[in-house]
Amino acid sequence: MADIDHAAFAAAVTRVLCRAGLSYGKAVETWPELDKAMLSRACSEQRLSAANFLLVCKFMGLDPFAFLIRDKHRRVRMRDIAKRLSDQPVTQSSTRETREGAR
Repeated sequence: MADIDHAAFAAAVTRVLCRAGLSYGKAVETWPELDKAMLSRACSEQRLSAANFLLVCKFMGLDPFAFLIRDKHRRVRMRDIAKRLSDQPVTQSSTRETREGAR
């Protein structure tokens, strides 16, 4: 399953803002489609909607695919677990051979 590397994205957004010398307020003046809350979430490693993530990348000149983590975790479903368990070979039970009086 794919995910976004929020730490790397936050560092990149912060770097762009610092290099341009922009506060959140000045960035919003420069890019009116963005807002302070969106920039704050981006810089503090919080999740953004896919649309807002792409919007921030577009205005800041960032490649959104640079932050893509592929196959972070494979989703495991209950039916997959049940199938694996049912496919396991079962050892037949047998009587235990012990020596009597071995105590």
